[in-house]
Amino acid sequence: MFFPAACRLAVNAVLSFCLLISAAQAEAPSLTHIFPPGGQRGTTVPVKLNGKFAWPVSIDAPSVEIKPGTESGALEITIPADLAADRVWIRAFNAEGASATVPLLIGNLKELNETEPNNKPREAQTLAESRVIINGVLKGADVDGFSVPLEPGQTLIASLEANGKLGSPMDAILQVCAADGTVLAENHDDPGLDPRIVFPVKKPGHHIVRVFGYSSTPNTSIAFQGGDTSLYRLTITTGPLVTRALPLSASVTEPASAELLGWGLPPQLRLPVQPWGIKEEPEFEASGEMRTPSMSRLAIVSTPELAGSARVRLVPWPSILATANAEPQPVPLPSSVTGCLRQPKQTDLYRLTLKKGDPLLVTVESRGLDLPLDPLVKLVSPSGKTAAEVDDTGNNRDAVLSHKAAEDGDYILHITDRHRFGSDRGYYLLTARLEESDFELTAAAESFVVQSDKPAEIVVNVVRRTGIEGAVGPITIEAVDLPPGVTAMPVVSEVKGD
Repeated sequence: MFFPAACRLAVNAVLSFCLLISAAQAEAPSLTHIFPPGGQRGTTVPVKLNGKFAWPVSIDAPSVEIKPGTESGALEITIPADLAADRVWIRAFNAEGASATVPLLIGNLKELNETEPNNKPREAQTLAESRVIINGVLKGADVDGFSVPLEPGQTLIASLEANGKLGSPMDAILQVCAADGTVLAENHDDPGLDPRIVFPVKKPGHHIVRVFGYSSTPNTSIAFQGGDTSLYRLTITTGPLVTRALPLSASVTEPASAELLGWGLPPQLRLPVQPWGIKEEPEFEASGEMRTPSMSRLAIVSTPELAGSARVRLVPWPSILATANAEPQPVPLPSSVTGCLRQPKQTDLYRLTLKKGDPLLVTVESRGLDLPLDPLVKLVSPSGKTAAEVDDTGNNRDAVLSHKAAEDGDYILHITDRHRFGSDRGYYLLTARLEESDFELTAAAESFVVQSDKPAEIVVNVVRRTGIEGAVGPITIEAVDLPPGVTAMPVVSEVKGD
């Protein structure tokens, strides 16, 4: 398995591929994006590929049905009603190579595409109903407005997916406005670059939901920005919206059910946790700096009757909920704990029993799970001294604490928020285990084009991690399931050297 290039470091090993076929006559296809960038379960969606390719081109899209159209780039994608996934990846390929993958998001509500002009309040696109997903794109200094009929007592929820799940290069802003353009509510980040607004309606009539944005990469221009790849999906609903499921992890052998969180949901509503439904090319979480266990898997909690869905991590050890006790909660190793800092300045305490020399590994995740906490983690030894303390790890606001126990006994783990924040959304996922010996492989790209007249070298970066079993020995790296005419000799990454 190759993880994203952002996780690369340490030792390099090189694979040399020899392609024994006739010389290439054309270029491999490339894709920049598709539009619309998503579709509703149980429907057939007309989609347009954007990029550089000769039509027709072959398409790989696991678990959905693809029907090419006669117009260049035109596809019809049929999404199964029971597909247990919130995203599929689409790739174009021909005899010369393959494109990078682009995402197609999957929702439960009726969908429509934005229509221009809709920049000014009087030009806002009128919606016939208040439960819909809108597929749009901000081109240049664009402002998209949508007029929604509302009544007092309703709660309007507007939630945008763009940078996080689509990779759109935009830092979007959402507003709810009166019909004359007066701003009634605004949100910028919640908690990443994609905004969300929950707005109690007080007056009857049409309200305008407005979207605009800046570049996600900071620059010297303070101006609205966009482009062809500044895609978004805007969920507008006055009904329930699912944002999270508890616990945040579940047993990989017995996923059972999870309680739904969000807005407008019946109290203590539970739904089955469904293992990820795309078996041909499953989606995995990269290990990277947060040390996500390689044996973990993804699952989803969703139902067609509700807007939104929630991901759950499946793990091969106990998954438990934190209890609100004054004494430190005992945590067996290994295990995953779902906790919540509900009050400002709250600190949760856990008791971990270690032996001298045990290599403890603790991860506390919140921001990486689209939750608002900035975890601060401290480990106190049996003698009462601070053994380790971690705020951010690498480029993450989440925390990874690694510590080799210097004495036998009970260690107390303190978890709080860096800014002393607390709320009913202040959830985190604590994973505590003894570090195992393992390794991680990464490559610079997800696909490679091999010319027929010379070998291609693929650099595979190897990270070794020493755990309770000792150092990782030689690692053999082999390319498997190669097409006819392509060969690659296995290479060995030794403990030292390349």
